[in-house]
Amino acid sequence: MTSSGRPKPQGTVSAQVFLRSVSGRSIHELGTASDVGDLAPFRAPTAARAAAVREFERLGFAVFEDEMGLALSIQAAPSVFRQVFGVTEAELREASARESFRLRVPDDLTGTVEDILLLPPPEFH
Repeated sequence: MTSSGRPKPQGTVSAQVFLRSVSGRSIHELGTASDVGDLAPFRAPTAARAAAVREFERLGFAVFEDEMGLALSIQAAPSVFRQVFGVTEAELREASARESFRLRVPDDLTGTVEDILLLPPPEFH
């Protein structure tokens, strides 16, 4: 679904972008942290988050922010993913059919982005 509630167009690829936090703590720690009542140490600075949104939009992605300020979702045609991340069509198909696939962070975003994961489509039962 897009942020407007409409289903995403066929052929659109999605990825989750995990932003670098102010504290240097990784979002990957959330799964093992004993006290996660306060998400502030895991949030990216507002200015860095806004800069990441602008850069991904400039690169041709639709960008959606999460309400917690921890991550972004990006969507685009496979051709945009191939151009920006250097992945092949076969890699995109393979990642879409199995589990998540780590993408290379673009050079302009290495200070802001910790990790980018290409996500397989959700399975609805």
